[in-house]
Amino acid sequence: MPAPRRSGLVITSLLGVVTTILLLVFVAHAGGDARFFYNQEGLIIVVGGVICVALLAFSWAEITAALSAVASIFRHNNGVEADVAHLVEVSKLLYARQVQAADEKARKVSSPFLRLGLQMVVDGATLDDLMNVMNWRIQKLVELEQGQSRFFRVLASFAPAFGLLGTLAGMVGMLKQLGAGDIGLIGSSMAVAMLATLYGLILANLMFKPLAIKLEQRTTERVANLNLLLEGIVLAHLGRSPSVIQDTLQSYLLDARDEVSGER
Repeated sequence: MPAPRRSGLVITSLLGVVTTILLLVFVAHAGGDARFFYNQEGLIIVVGGVICVALLAFSWAEITAALSAVASIFRHNNGVEADVAHLVEVSKLLYARQVQAADEKARKVSSPFLRLGLQMVVDGATLDDLMNVMNWRIQKLVELEQGQSRFFRVLASFAPAFGLLGTLAGMVGMLKQLGAGDIGLIGSSMAVAMLATLYGLILANLMFKPLAIKLEQRTTERVANLNLLLEGIVLAHLGRSPSVIQDTLQSYLLDARDEVSGER
């Protein structure tokens, strides 16, 4: 299974933040004065409502895990290539029947997934046990990361609703002031109504939904990488030569690069 490159997600994430900021600056200046787009009451209603939903719908552990995951889409790592190199090094020792050296090398592997798989190979676990344990690890990763993206999906669905709540609150205040004829208070209430809707749309469509999509893409990439490593672990378990393992995994990586670059 091909493993997409990590750098693409990082670059587009950074570019997305920059273009979002530029868009908001343009919208603010298009309105005449950026100060007109700040309304404390509307902001408290929308942001406070989103925080209430997060606290009511999710546990503290789920909230902190989702917020911590955001940093991962802006962080570049060495990708799966480094793990493939470690796998090939251990497979060379196994192929040469240097079990103790292979065990020591496997214990130093940084990837927990790869380290567990190689240690099971060194320990002589059956192929069925190996596949069951490693597939279970992949499934648990998927469940964990799906929960993180679901967190932002839920917030995205509620943010416009709280924008509507702010709109209704502003409209009620405006109607109450119609009889008094105070234009200043009427304008203030209308600002709450209009800007609360704007805040809800911005949070949902320029923050929460894009974050959820990025986290889902990250999960797809990580699952592809883990399946790639699992393929190499299985080949090492079957006693294939290091050159075969390396050529097989490198062909997957080349295919992934071609797909990302649009050559295929």
